[in-house]
Amino acid sequence: MGNRFSHLLFMCAMGLLVGCYNPQRDLSIDPYNTPLIHIIEAAYDENAGIVTVQWEYLGQKRVENFVLQRRDISGFRNIVRSSGADAQGIYATAGTFQDRELFAGERLQYRVIAEYSEGGLVSTSAVEVPIPGAGLREVRRNPIVLAVQLGWQTESGEVMTYEVVRAPAGGDYETIFVTQDPQQTSFEDRSISDNRLYTYAIRSNLSTGVKHTSRGVRVQFYREAGRYVVAPLHSGRERVRFSPAGPHNEADMLALIVQAGQSSLSYLRHTLSENIPNRISHLLVKTDMLNLGSILPQSVDLVGPPPLAGREGTRSIAYIGGIDSIGRIGVTRIEWSINTTIIWQLFYLNWISTSSHVRLAQDNQQRFYIATGRQLRVYSATGSPVGTFDLEYENLVDIAVHNGVIWVAWANGIQRGILHFSGETLSNITWEVVLHPQIEPRALTFNAAGQIFVLDRTQIRVFRANGEELLSWTLPAGAFSSGDLTMGRSSPNLLHLSDENGEVITYVP
Repeated sequence: MGNRFSHLLFMCAMGLLVGCYNPQRDLSIDPYNTPLIHIIEAAYDENAGIVTVQWEYLGQKRVENFVLQRRDISGFRNIVRSSGADAQGIYATAGTFQDRELFAGERLQYRVIAEYSEGGLVSTSAVEVPIPGAGLREVRRNPIVLAVQLGWQTESGEVMTYEVVRAPAGGDYETIFVTQDPQQTSFEDRSISDNRLYTYAIRSNLSTGVKHTSRGVRVQFYREAGRYVVAPLHSGRERVRFSPAGPHNEADMLALIVQAGQSSLSYLRHTLSENIPNRISHLLVKTDMLNLGSILPQSVDLVGPPPLAGREGTRSIAYIGGIDSIGRIGVTRIEWSINTTIIWQLFYLNWISTSSHVRLAQDNQQRFYIATGRQLRVYSATGSPVGTFDLEYENLVDIAVHNGVIWVAWANGIQRGILHFSGETLSNITWEVVLHPQIEPRALTFNAAGQIFVLDRTQIRVFRANGEELLSWTLPAGAFSSGDLTMGRSSPNLLHLSDENGEVITYVP
């Protein structure tokens, strides 16, 4: 008995030395007698569906506010702030907070802070409280088929039904799926037909009659992830064109910059910003100066290597095409291999155009397509001609080639042609469909799945390979109604270049 009493006395004495509060002790001479705050209890009430946090403050310092904080994915955030008036002039203050805005399927952390009137603060340690129900653990977007795959996991509690809820930007949640199967932990939403921003969550209906909704996750098939200026354009005599650099290049994008008195081919690498998560930034890897002769800057176009180029032991080939002051068509062939500098050669074709520009394309056999006026010519990878065809219309806007199909954009529509080769010769083109003659295309490009992206006057529109429209989104405010579209080769990012000021918008799927 004596030994036990001595032990308790020793433990009490040690507690006083390290910070137990005694209101009878003199704060001015006892440095350990500092104000304290601690959480007495933090627990989930399964019948009420709330978390109750009880705390106690000990001290004489004047408290301005008590703040309850809850930790989310970005750190602790204030959820309740109350006056500290009740703590003035007394040694102990008790308080209670009730948190009703809970996220299902998470282990929430709480702490309470006392903010002093004279400055400074004192905080409790964090206390963790599990919230029953299912949390949204996985969200995968598939812009090719317009599907969103959702996966969830239950933290605790008995869940009677799961609801998948979805809300458009600025709207309220609507239930799009319900299941009573406790084994089901995923759902694929294929009911979206646009590119609006949606928020998804999982709502758990518990056996206690309480409902909790998980933290929402925002989803958009193509979202804007960053803007930057490659090179500022000051007049119509300056031009920037983009093209993928190839899957094995040190950069993922080529940028042709044609300005007064000089032309350059820059190599760009797109990266996620370290300071702002999910933001795209660009890095200039290197620049090679080019001599494009007397080619007019506003007439040029750039096409990069096809998807199969750039493998070990092969050379990547890109082309720059344009028109000089007397209408001659000039072409610059650019070659490079891994870890070597580029080799470029400028030559003029025996071809006079009445148009103000040319448009280029390249297929996966490194065949080179050039269109201007009402004529299309095709050349092999070695530069020999393999076909010449008259086009139906003169007001050509853009061309692109993918898997044996050429797409031609005119001022008021899009044509789709099947390419027929006899050996190395392009023997015929079967024009089989005209897409939406009411649109006003300004540029077009493809992704790896063969879907075509069209820059319209007021929006970007996406079509399936068979010509069926898939989705669209409105262009942002600013000078983006004309320019160029390019799909990244190493990543499926869509780049939209403004012809007016050289600014680039990157859309991330």
